Amino acid sequence: MQTKTKYEEMVIKELRGIPEDSIPQVVKILKSLKKSISVATKKERIKESGLCGIWRDKRNADEIVEEIHSHRSGFGGRRIKL
Repeated sequence: MQTKTKYEEMVIKELRGIPEDSIPQVVKILKSLKKSISVATKKERIKESGLCGIWRDKRNADEIVEEIHSHRSGFGGRRIKL
């Protein structure tokens, strides 16, 4: 196998030093690393899931906080002060 860069040579040298029975695990790690790098460098916006605070509201922050307090005070009769 001919390598294209010095880094490829370095990676192959490291791989050759790993016990053969561990190679499948190394391949999984490399695939995971590759995927995380592609996600981190992706320029396009990741689609929002709608699970965490994605909404539009005309109220200011104080009004939103007041609504949260009014609907969540008490916590099942324990009367915890927010």
